[in-house]
Amino acid sequence: MSTPRKRKNPKWKDNQEAAKLTPLQVSQLRRRLYEHVDEQVEEAHGVVMGRKQWSPTQARVFSSMLNKVVPDLSANFTQHEHMISDAPEKLSRAQLEAIASTMDNIIDAELVTEDEV
Repeated sequence: MSTPRKRKNPKWKDNQEAAKLTPLQVSQLRRRLYEHVDEQVEEAHGVVMGRKQWSPTQARVFSSMLNKVVPDLSANFTQHEHMISDAPEKLSRAQLEAIASTMDNIIDAELVTEDEV
């Protein structure tokens, strides 16, 4: 009998900082989960109304995904503190440039020229 192969540690175990998701990544993940759940809502409605049958596993998976997209209303409110609390005029140039460099990641906009206005 052969011994099972030992798996290498995933990269994120070596670098705990790399395992953390940014707020943008969390938002993108929630959006993708929402799209999957949204596709299944009509089917879930059919299950509730008795027109369709789901296995207990299917129901648990849908419930888990739904809770990731729309958490229970009884969940505690969590307030996120922003790291930058100073007025923009008090920030250094480096801080302002760091903020500006992330704008491409959060703003989905279309460039409009003055001719189009």
